[in-house]
Amino acid sequence: KALEEELGEVLLDRSRKAVRLTVAGEILFRQTREIFGHLTTAREEIAALGDVLSGRLVIGTSDTNCIYVLPELLQRFRDRFPEVELDIRNKMSPEVCQLVLDDEVDFGQATLPVRHRRLSIEKLFTRQDVLVCPPEHPLGGRIRVQLATVAAYPMLVLEHGSRTRVLVEETFHQIHLDLQIAMSLGSVEVIKRFVEIGMGIALVPKVAVAEEKAAGRLRVISVTGLASRATGLIMHRGRRRSLAAQAFIDMLREHLKGKAL
Repeated sequence: KALEEELGEVLLDRSRKAVRLTVAGEILFRQTREIFGHLTTAREEIAALGDVLSGRLVIGTSDTNCIYVLPELLQRFRDRFPEVELDIRNKMSPEVCQLVLDDEVDFGQATLPVRHRRLSIEKLFTRQDVLVCPPEHPLGGRIRVQLATVAAYPMLVLEHGSRTRVLVEETFHQIHLDLQIAMSLGSVEVIKRFVEIGMGIALVPKVAVAEEKAAGRLRVISVTGLASRATGLIMHRGRRRSLAAQAFIDMLREHLKGKAL
């Protein structure tokens, strides 16, 4: 009430059961959040004067990146900057982008393409998908197959909302093939397990199946006509990055920029 009187604007809509911010309230909330963000950055920079990087680093990324791409880098970062608290939010790419837009994370990693006027996108690395099936599957003895061959069998795919699923569906649609979707699942890890027990075949990132291939639990098959996918660094355009965020981004660029996984 005191703020409303000082500003001469109603900040909360109290006419409904659930109290909501008015347009003026949204503006104040957004600006206040930015102010607190600047305060956090200032504290980190002041702390860095003593050559000790501290604070909190929040990263948004996918399950696959979290399991197979980031662990080594996170360990190196932790060894170098033990005073920085790490917070990893593993979500689907569209959700990661929304976290960046909402300033819930310092930056994100997402499957490209991503287009938004408030986001800055930088390509980091490419990732190749492969076909996986059980050893006893009719395709188990193949080294390479065509997309038309893949389309002839029931597929396990990521659930709706995944950018990977959209890209796979677009790839098949462009060459006039229909996917035989047997089941939609929430993660690559679950998909791999279901493929192992014979529930279907799947297209998954090559980087995610090295262990299963080595153990003989899955056959890994290259697919002609299946393009590699790019993963990018997603940042809120104009937002000032903390020293911890910048240090980790520099590490990402050094170790992943331009690589094919």
